Amino acid sequence: MGKTPGRLGVWLNAELTKRGYNLERGGQSKFAREADVHASMINRILSEDRGAEVDVLRRIGKALGYNLGEMLLHAGMAERDELPPRPPDELQATSDNPYTDPQERHIWAIPGMSDEDKRMFLRLLRTIRAEENAPEERPSAEVRQLRRPS
Repeated sequence: MGKTPGRLGVWLNAELTKRGYNLERGGQSKFAREADVHASMINRILSEDRGAEVDVLRRIGKALGYNLGEMLLHAGMAERDELPPRPPDELQATSDNPYTDPQERHIWAIPGMSDEDKRMFLRLLRTIRAEENAPEERPSAEVRQLRRPS
């Protein structure tokens, strides 16, 4: 008996396809990298009736420009009255610009740049943000030794 995707998988497949991800030619892996989720998780969501941990759902939603509640609503997994309303001053994802973060929206709106290049800049922005928010690491023993004055 073959596996069938659940609501989340059906919605995610349609959403990724609408956004230009070729799911037969590396689109799953590409999106997984952008969402900072393991590619096997994206594959399981798309191909099986599987859910995912809340953290994974948040990452997928963020990569698509949705908060967790909006994503569950769009996927048919929640009803509008089950979710708190989004404040009207928050940026809304649209079909032209799927991002809610002001900097990400600005990158996506750059004219004359391919969607692939925009996604690369978005990954770069997220990497920079992650590094800025990461706890400072102590240098390794080798680095400390190199820094030692003679």
